[in-house]
Amino acid sequence: MSLKPTSTGWTLAFTVLLTVGLSLAPLPEKFRPLPSLRQEGSLGPKLVALALPASLRGVKAPRPPADTLAPDAPPSALADADSVGTDTDPKAGPDVGEAPAVPGIGLEELSAPTLATARELEALRERMGAKHVDIELNCRKSRADGTCEEDGLAPLMRALGDLRSDTRRTPVRVVHLGDSLIASDYITDVVRDRLQERFGSGGPGFLYIHRLASAGRATRAGTASTDGWKMERLVDTHWPRDRVGWTGVAFSTNGPAQSTRYSVEGTRVAELYFLAQAASGSVQVSVDGKNTQRIQTRAFGPKSEAAFARLKLPEGAKMLTLTASGKTELHGVALESGTPGVVYDTVGLLGGMAEVYLRAQPAAFRAQLRHRKPSLVVLMVGGNEAFFLSRERTTVDEVRTQMKELVSRVRTAVPDAACLVMSPIDAGVRTMSGELVTRRHSAEVTEVFREEARQGGCAFYDTLAAMGGEGSALKWLESGLMLEDLVHPRVRGSNLLGHLFDLSLQRAFARTHPPRLPGADPTGLQNATPALNRMFEALGRREAGAKLRVGIAQVGASHTAAHFFSDTVRATLTKRFGDAGRGFIAAGKPSSRLEAAHVSRTLDGPWTVEDAKGAVPGGLWGLTGIRAVGAPGASLGISFCEGCDDRKDTPGRLDLYALDAPDAAPPVIRVDGEEIAPEAPPPEPLTKPTVRIRSFPVTGAAHTVQVTVPEGGGSATVLGASLEYDTPGLVYDALGLPGATAFTARDMDAAAMDEQFKARRPDLLVFWYGTNEAELPGLDAEALQQDYAALVTRLRKATGAECLLIGPTDRLQQDADGRWEEAPALGKVLTTLPKVAKDAGCAYWSARAAMGGERSMQRWQRQPEALGHADGVHLTQAGYTVLANAFVKDLMAAYESTKKGGEPTASAAGAP
Repeated sequence: MSLKPTSTGWTLAFTVLLTVGLSLAPLPEKFRPLPSLRQEGSLGPKLVALALPASLRGVKAPRPPADTLAPDAPPSALADADSVGTDTDPKAGPDVGEAPAVPGIGLEELSAPTLATARELEALRERMGAKHVDIELNCRKSRADGTCEEDGLAPLMRALGDLRSDTRRTPVRVVHLGDSLIASDYITDVVRDRLQERFGSGGPGFLYIHRLASAGRATRAGTASTDGWKMERLVDTHWPRDRVGWTGVAFSTNGPAQSTRYSVEGTRVAELYFLAQAASGSVQVSVDGKNTQRIQTRAFGPKSEAAFARLKLPEGAKMLTLTASGKTELHGVALESGTPGVVYDTVGLLGGMAEVYLRAQPAAFRAQLRHRKPSLVVLMVGGNEAFFLSRERTTVDEVRTQMKELVSRVRTAVPDAACLVMSPIDAGVRTMSGELVTRRHSAEVTEVFREEARQGGCAFYDTLAAMGGEGSALKWLESGLMLEDLVHPRVRGSNLLGHLFDLSLQRAFARTHPPRLPGADPTGLQNATPALNRMFEALGRREAGAKLRVGIAQVGASHTAAHFFSDTVRATLTKRFGDAGRGFIAAGKPSSRLEAAHVSRTLDGPWTVEDAKGAVPGGLWGLTGIRAVGAPGASLGISFCEGCDDRKDTPGRLDLYALDAPDAAPPVIRVDGEEIAPEAPPPEPLTKPTVRIRSFPVTGAAHTVQVTVPEGGGSATVLGASLEYDTPGLVYDALGLPGATAFTARDMDAAAMDEQFKARRPDLLVFWYGTNEAELPGLDAEALQQDYAALVTRLRKATGAECLLIGPTDRLQQDADGRWEEAPALGKVLTTLPKVAKDAGCAYWSARAAMGGERSMQRWQRQPEALGHADGVHLTQAGYTVLANAFVKDLMAAYESTKKGGEPTASAAGAP
């Protein structure tokens, strides 16, 4: 479709566009490839020195920007360059001179996948000479004596702090106004994603009726269905002077009904921004094809004004459709989840300037901005001002006056919100002779904006200095980070700018809300060498073609019992190293969690499923701490690889784990429907229950074992079954008991457990306890350390396996007022488990650190697709998948490093 601007000055506009190249033009998608962010080589100690959260460094506001650091500067110089000095100014803000130390560069509280991308961007930053530049906070509110009472970002930081402490029940909204650099959302998407990961997502935010240009992404807009909409923009020669506010665009129709639609999955609240006018018009709202309400757009009086309508979205809604009839004018729709979290609005106009936003109708600008109730307004213009200065089409005084007025309008419209001014980035131009030179006036506009931000009580971020200063655009062009127009960054360059701005916001937040020091909660895989040397050597041989089996047994609580984590790990590892079978499945009730692995269980008749939690110490249990006890007439079945047919001639082995009891008639066992002949009785009669593992040869992929208790034969106890193929590959057992702790495993009969683990032939034991220990107010950390280490050591001795401990996920619980707080013993567990791993000679991986550290569960709960369960303890299936992928990535990174004959790299070993 084509939306038709009503400007009558297109000829002049195209002349200007031809003159300035693509600087004011829509950005074609084909010029925006999304290359992979591959880290080329290790940053070594430089990145560690920058990113290590435990190293605290004083950070000062960056004025003036530091000189570009020489590429061969030592790590200490690199760290110093990221903290640039400033003149002491008693009115500059609460933090003046030497600022309080803040951790690292802002990489704290990122989940493992995001942290991996951040490390890649850090590698890119170092290669490009870009810088970590801190936000100049300035002063928005002074005391009577002239000292600063509140800095320019204080309202935002308070709001984010309330989100973190779970005392806020409404979203924290950011409104980001700008030019073509953000119209595509390629910078702000990084910032939005990071903030929503740290503090939770409040929803997509403000979206246009349709994208503003024929090229580019439509992620910040709906999809209009016909060509009957008329689009008018503040950047047009004849802009809509009397009605449009900060949205900058009006979409109107006065003929046949026109519609637009939005994906609203996870959204519960929508608000329509429109113009109430004397003409009769309406908007029909429908959700998933069903009409829900009709909005009349007629004004109550003769004067047109900005108006808003709240739309009802039922839970589970997927598609919102708006159909406008009569004379209507719509400005956009705000979509929110209705839960606490961050909402980040991106409103970018191609060719945007401070002067362009001043074209907005003042009352509409004020009404729309106030209605959003932002905690922060960001102003990101300046590139077009610098261009027009270079063409002598404006003056520095005009630029100063326009920015002063724009800041004033924002502060007046939302006096309780923080505001932040960003400088333009560097750009280049081609001379008549074809030479590439730096565009003049970017630095001059930066200084104007810096001063107007300070005078107006707004914070200031020097994007030019962060990019690398004047001349950096030419370097970015050579490295493929800029488009050929020398004005707009490509996706990778935009991601770097977003990364740097996000970390500056995080460092500002850490001044007043420092994250927990993570010394006891390290990121990544620790002690991979030497703890996993034999495991990695076996994987290397298997990958090289050796015909061997590699066994991994993961034992733990509900995170393991859910199977979602282990299924993801198994699928990734078996794809690379070969699939030697599903492994062990505990006896028990039918479970939908097994369906993804094509496994099912049945229980018919009088069965009782018992577990080891709270049982008398010393009992006989299966590998998971489960046993199924059947009375006469009961029948139990476990089926593997249902529907599989890709191993028709493959031999294998199906093992049944059960208890033999004195004076009990043996149960009837059927494998694939065929009854198995009873074994001969043992030479010596049994005097007590004994674990018995029976092995049955099978051929093909799919198999079922069924155990039936004969009438009059007493009871039978089944522990589980396993299926393996006689093919090279990997077997990954998931042995989880919901609610279990390391103490639960300690109290089970040692000889019986050791025998069963030995039968599983693991090369690696993965232990994942700690989440349930975290809820114990009186947890004895010393006892946990001793008993857990003893358990690991005992099972290692029985199996000869290496070991890896996974630390707890973040765990929260609600207080009497419904606010989330950390589980009472989580800190003890986080401190103790690395010691357990060290005592037992195991590798260690912190699930909580991979989630993003302190209060990450709350942030995972508030993602657009929830990753954390509402109970504050468990993850959703999507969350377990994300966490498992992070685990495999760290495990395989360590494997790759040792496969090459060296120590794990910093990223593989878990250095932040």
